[in-house]
Amino acid sequence: MESVSRAAVKIDIERSEIREFLFPPLGDNDGLLKVEASGVGGSDPEMYRRENTAPCIMGHENVGTVARIGDAAAQRWGLRAGDRIALHEYLPCWHCHWCRQGDFRLCMEADFFNVKDRFNTLRYGTCNADIPPHLWGGFSEYMYLAPNAVIHKIPADMDARLATLAVPLGNGVQWAVLDGGAGLGKTVLVFGPGQQGLSCALAAKQAGALTVIIAGMTRDRTRLDLSLSLGADIAVDVQQEDLAAVVMRATGGMGVDVVVDTTGDPDGKIAEQAVALSAKGAWLSLNGLSASVPLGEIKKRYLTVRAPRGHSYRAVQMALDILASGKWPAEKLCSHDFPLEQVHEAILATAGRGIEGAIHVTVSPHKS
Repeated sequence: MESVSRAAVKIDIERSEIREFLFPPLGDNDGLLKVEASGVGGSDPEMYRRENTAPCIMGHENVGTVARIGDAAAQRWGLRAGDRIALHEYLPCWHCHWCRQGDFRLCMEADFFNVKDRFNTLRYGTCNADIPPHLWGGFSEYMYLAPNAVIHKIPADMDARLATLAVPLGNGVQWAVLDGGAGLGKTVLVFGPGQQGLSCALAAKQAGALTVIIAGMTRDRTRLDLSLSLGADIAVDVQQEDLAAVVMRATGGMGVDVVVDTTGDPDGKIAEQAVALSAKGAWLSLNGLSASVPLGEIKKRYLTVRAPRGHSYRAVQMALDILASGKWPAEKLCSHDFPLEQVHEAILATAGRGIEGAIHVTVSPHKS
């Protein structure tokens, strides 16, 4: 077996290079993953252009085969060498209130909003590659399986690229269903037809939503069309159609029961629109750190407002079950695949640069 892993390392703003790392020494409580595929997340282009985040091995939507594993780790995780797994990006404490509920996104050691230095916090795909044992990201032939890794076993025959959707689809399950309340008979509005928005639409329909409306722009036409095979009932180009008119026509003037914004909403306009298009008692999952909503309207409409914040263990497992069922053509989301040497192009493609039509981009480190 090899003793060196090649990895694509971010070395500066939108610059990466291939470096080699020795395999780490392993004990009873950890392991080593042979990475089959790593998805480029919607947040990765932002990470790639951010200052003071190099060197870093990016890649946090990771799927692979257990190459080596310690005896204690094998017993704890219920795994053995040769098993295939999908990983969360979180490396939580495992003993706090939130971890014991499987809600690792809120663990004080894993939550970006609570740590002082995000770059030097251990988290797959975003932490400093100078921190031993270095292999903290999926844009690498091998990854370190830390004792506190959050792991899901996947079927032996599941396509690796499809399985990388576990995290984005897990976000969709969390934001639209578990946090947003999408379910039987509900009407749902999703802003943004990227990988997260499409996942929200699919998750909502899987949960039994009566009508799912997804909104995007003219440049999103291909994604809007694709959404109609992935759970959406109505796809709206807001630059060509009146979204409010479409929503009110579809809901008999009542407004929607659930709104999920996946766009980031930098100027707060979507938040305002979400409130205006909501039915009384609706649940809103609103994105964007600068967005604000009028408290008077929230009170008048008896709205519940939350913000999309990652995914729980339950959400990712539900996502994997949906993918394994074959009920939805989720493979259509997997638009492009790149070898390790083209990580730069893969990240830019996710940002809509260089390659048209990218939705969920993957990196396959052992692809030639």
